[in-house]
Amino acid sequence: METIASRLDGYRTLLAHARSNGEPALVRKLEQQIRELEAFQQRHPEEVVAPSPFEVFCDLNPSDINCRVYDD
Repeated sequence: METIASRLDGYRTLLAHARSNGEPALVRKLEQQIRELEAFQQRHPEEVVAPSPFEVFCDLNPSDINCRVYDD
């Protein structure tokens, strides 16, 4: 399983390559993913395993229709 730290390192490596290749759309996307994952890490310091992008999205947007959990 991938850790949050290793995923952040991977994102930062990809970000450096995107900047050197002049890909502004990819740069913005990677910067956003880094910010969101860092925010997740700050809110969940006990978590070591990297969450899926959907888990990060739902952590940031719990009221989104796709993230709601209903009890039966």
